[in-house]
Amino acid sequence: MDITKQIHNHSTWFTLTNDHDVSIIISDFGATVIAINTPDKDGNVANITLGFMHSHYYAQHHDYFGATVARVAGRLGGASWNGHQLDQNSGTNHIHGGDHPSISYSHWNLIKLIKTDGQIGAVLQYISPAGQNGYPGRLSISAMFVLDQNNKFTITYFGNTSAPTLFNPTTHIYFNLSGNAQRLINDSDLQVNADEIAETDAANVPTGTLLSVAETPFDFRQKTNLGDALSKLPNGLDTPFKLNTQTDSKPQLRLQDPLSGRKLAMHTNSNSLILFSTTGFEGDFLVDGTRTMTSQLGLAIEPQMLPDAPNHPGFGNIVITPDSPMIYQNSYTFN
Repeated sequence: MDITKQIHNHSTWFTLTNDHDVSIIISDFGATVIAINTPDKDGNVANITLGFMHSHYYAQHHDYFGATVARVAGRLGGASWNGHQLDQNSGTNHIHGGDHPSISYSHWNLIKLIKTDGQIGAVLQYISPAGQNGYPGRLSISAMFVLDQNNKFTITYFGNTSAPTLFNPTTHIYFNLSGNAQRLINDSDLQVNADEIAETDAANVPTGTLLSVAETPFDFRQKTNLGDALSKLPNGLDTPFKLNTQTDSKPQLRLQDPLSGRKLAMHTNSNSLILFSTTGFEGDFLVDGTRTMTSQLGLAIEPQMLPDAPNHPGFGNIVITPDSPMIYQNSYTFN
């Protein structure tokens, strides 16, 4: 197992490599997952995420490719909480923690590198001062990225605050298991342990109503071809799935690409996943330097507490206080 680092303009990229040809590249710009390289069934190694070959593209394209999103991922209706006016950066609403500045496009400090017999990793930290994007409290966010010899990649977020505030981070990774974005995600099979989705309004803010997935294209409780499901969803997926469990006993999501043989199993201690199928996402830029961004090139998997949680009883608690630090953990196992 090994850790290497490269300086890219004003950012540093850390590469975590285990003994099974799995490697993860992490940047201190936005605590971003730059790439996840895994072998296919024939041993050919390729990147299974969408991103960029050069660091300066991350500052140019604010589509959260692999970025840590904080303080709060997703949308907050009305852009306010507990009398505090938050940054209105999505119409009259608030999204992905605000843009003044965006934590996803800010420099994070390296706290330490981790290297043991069975694990390698890096810990990055960002200090969000009180009042940033309207949030109360000075919030310290640590992001720990760890790869082990079992091909499990774990991201853990630790939050500590000086005053009550909101904390609901995620990692905004776009997956494409074909490797190096060779094919669209339509060939992939998806399974999600969720009986319900959160209904959203025209601005994609949750209404507070949970809808059954039964007999709808949102039913992924059994392994389902993603292309078949998306053919029944003209706008694709940009959908909060309420998970049935918050446990590590079995994965809440499984994704596989039958042609390459690559498989992903995911666990989270959050109560939801936002799935975004990039339907309609057309860009004039190259992904990984290989092909132009196009509709359904990636599936963004965003584990988090249900969006707009403070405005809906039963959606979960995302209020962090000085006496109650918060920990969010997401793991991805590759086969």
